[in-house]
Amino acid sequence: MTVEATRYAVELYGLPALLAGKRRIEIDAAVETLGDLARALLQACPQLAGPVIDPELGWLQRGYVFVVNARFTREPTTPLSPGSEVLLVAAQAGG
Repeated sequence: MTVEATRYAVELYGLPALLAGKRRIEIDAAVETLGDLARALLQACPQLAGPVIDPELGWLQRGYVFVVNARFTREPTTPLSPGSEVLLVAAQAGG
């Protein structure tokens, strides 16, 4: 099955936004999972390589999490569908 390219908007908060120089990145890519989107995000914004996304793994560094449709996740196998709301934020502990 071939996956067609879809436009995804990723909202960035904190350090990811500072590194990218913007709060939103739009990506046109054929993705099925959050892992696919993370790799596409790295291609679209190489400034995130290292501090936010491990360039060798193509996945988030510790301390960062995606929020997909109001659910926090660090699972690269999380499925995406057109219209998914995706945010990239720092995971913070607190009390």
